[in-house]
Amino acid sequence: MVEALDNIRTVLSSIDIHDTFGELRGKMEYFSTENCDVVTVQREGLLDLLYQNAKDCAIDLRFGIKVTGYWESEEGAGILLENGDKVAADCVVAADGVHSRARDIITGEEPVPHETGAAVYRSHFAADTVAGEPDAKWILESVGETDTVKVYFGRNASLMLGTLGKGKYVHWALPHRDVEGLAEAWLQPADALCALEYIRDWPVGKKLIAVLSRTPPGSCWNHLLISRRPLSTWVSKGGRMIVIGDAAHPMPPNLGQGANQAIEDAAVLAICLELSGKGDIPLGLRVMEKLRHKRVSMVQNASIDVMEKVLRADWDADQTEARPNHIPHPAWVLRHDCIKHTYEEFQTVANSYRNGREYIPTNAPFNGVFDCGDDVFKSAGKSS
Repeated sequence: MVEALDNIRTVLSSIDIHDTFGELRGKMEYFSTENCDVVTVQREGLLDLLYQNAKDCAIDLRFGIKVTGYWESEEGAGILLENGDKVAADCVVAADGVHSRARDIITGEEPVPHETGAAVYRSHFAADTVAGEPDAKWILESVGETDTVKVYFGRNASLMLGTLGKGKYVHWALPHRDVEGLAEAWLQPADALCALEYIRDWPVGKKLIAVLSRTPPGSCWNHLLISRRPLSTWVSKGGRMIVIGDAAHPMPPNLGQGANQAIEDAAVLAICLELSGKGDIPLGLRVMEKLRHKRVSMVQNASIDVMEKVLRADWDADQTEARPNHIPHPAWVLRHDCIKHTYEEFQTVANSYRNGREYIPTNAPFNGVFDCGDDVFKSAGKSS
């Protein structure tokens, strides 16, 4: 989706970033571990909340309209629509997904898709489905108090299984390596019973199958996992167009950061435009990129690397380190306050850009290595 805002200052003045995210958090079901709050929410629920918030702010939303072109000048930027209309704006923000058509036009880059050689079964359904099954109701042990997410590893597959809404829903995802005949579209119906074959011989297989086998018909999908390595830039040469979210940094779901990083993009971008003002939109976009690019690129690369390590693990090796035993949750990723950080760092980044000096990001490890040492779940005494 591409949003072309005719008056950025007017739109941003109607949205208080702190209140908006606080409101969203207040409406989400979440679970806590000691020293670590993790918000869990159904994707459709998040979309509903964001959509309603946009409507409440009187933002002009248009659906079912095809964008056929992009343009920019020193004074502005805009889009061309299939019906011939030309929409002018202060800038263009392209968030049109992993298969972005805007990416090449805006950045001049179109990286080759990273062949993951992997796919994933996904499902979520009402917890009532398993509540009456003695062998399956273990997944609901903490109903009404917290949600749980458990991760299991095995040969050629892994499984994430948990609850949402403090036990209102059960969700599971099973990445695997059998990709023959699959496409990338998310909503490819699948038989959940086929997924059970990957875990049947696991030591905990019987326990897990008791839950997965209750997946209602029509509630399971199976599709390819795709990703790309990082772009070198997200901003156009003229500084009036930018790609964000999956259009800028598509990543597999192994770290659970695809949607998270896209939401951080949106918040940081909004603040940068607020602080740069209508008179210097290109500065706002370029500061946003400098604040986000290194951080997100590290997460993007790590998501691919973790996926490959899990699915290609040498389970016959004598060394235990050759076998995966957890999904990393480093504090610098999960405990980062992107809103506070942007307000604090904006002027420093803006000054470095104006003066042609290098800016060293402070929201990611300095050495560029995805540091997993300070894992928020381990430090809280919880398993992932």
